[in-house]
Amino acid sequence: MPVPVTVLTGFLGAGKTTLLRALLRDPGGLKIAVLVNDFGEINIDAALVVEGQADSLTLSNGCVCCTIQTELVEAIEKLLRDRPDLDRIVIEASGVSRSLPLTDLVESEALAGRIRLDGMFCLVDAAGFPELDFAATELALDQITGADVILLNKADLVTEAEMAALKSRLSGVQGSARMLPCVAAELPHELLFGSVARAAPHPHDHGPGCGCGHHHAPEEHLSAFTSWSWRSTEPLDEARLRRTLRDIGRGLLRAKGVLRVARVDGRIAALEYQQVGRRARWTELPPGTEATESLLVTIGLGDGVDPERFSALLETCRDGVAA
Repeated sequence: MPVPVTVLTGFLGAGKTTLLRALLRDPGGLKIAVLVNDFGEINIDAALVVEGQADSLTLSNGCVCCTIQTELVEAIEKLLRDRPDLDRIVIEASGVSRSLPLTDLVESEALAGRIRLDGMFCLVDAAGFPELDFAATELALDQITGADVILLNKADLVTEAEMAALKSRLSGVQGSARMLPCVAAELPHELLFGSVARAAPHPHDHGPGCGCGHHHAPEEHLSAFTSWSWRSTEPLDEARLRRTLRDIGRGLLRAKGVLRVARVDGRIAALEYQQVGRRARWTELPPGTEATESLLVTIGLGDGVDPERFSALLETCRDGVAA
């Protein structure tokens, strides 16, 4: 299976390193490797790697979007060769990198089938953005164009009116991306990595064929986020499931699942579902993949997650239920 890649972009000082440090302190049991584009003041020292228990490679003296593209490909190939057990690669682009060439590089033929772009997250300094000069603003806006999710960091330093004005300006550049205010780059781990494993503990028993859901705030200080999970032991109708997740996904920041679907030939297939912002991907898992039930995990903001509605829609996807 291709190794998922998370890309962090954003102008100098937006909070990328702060976010990366927090994620590596709690990798959620995942084996993560980090590629850091070291350009000018941006640097992550060896202490970060020890703290986060992740492999780290630094790409220096250039920008991954232009002058050191070959080095990035070679670094990824080295990671895949040396660490066949990797669960994820995180690329922290320099503050002067442009996003679209980086996206093209990650999705290039040179790496096809070995990695896949799971999500591109762009951090914006909500307080500092209006103060950027023309050249810096142009670059910051370019970084936003490739983002699946725009993280409006340092939201505590601006007024509601200032935040609304910033969202309006950025939506004119990248209207399809989710915009998410945050403070000190604090985000639920699942939002960036989409770990299904974190929803696995189940405190009560269920009978055969039960579909159920739970929702909770991942952390008290992150209570603006709502996480909800759903599971079912019965096979699902694939066509209805795809339509339903398109509907549900409009209000979500992140979703991930392993879903068992009934095929017309009577075979039960296991599909992996990944959604970041509006980017969604389905991947059929190899035959024989152990999946005794379907499990879906979602993360949204406030009203973006509606457990009763989501559960009712997903229940209609059970194979054999009348449409």
